[in-house]
Amino acid sequence: MSTQTPSEYKYVLSIGDKLGEYVDEWIGVVDNKIVARGKTAREVYEAAKKYNSSKTPFIMRVPTSKVMVL
Repeated sequence: MSTQTPSEYKYVLSIGDKLGEYVDEWIGVVDNKIVARGKTAREVYEAAKKYNSSKTPFIMRVPTSKVMVL
């Protein structure tokens, strides 16, 4: 099992305040780009796989309270 941090996770950390656009939504990241957003993880995963079926998307939910990136 790899212990490396995926580049998509690092990308999400780097965009900080821009995550405010996605509060209370799920986002899908592929190739360091947000390629999908939605209300359920399933719909975001499916949309992100349509964007690039050969890669596993990074999926996360942006919390409803303050978005804070340290």
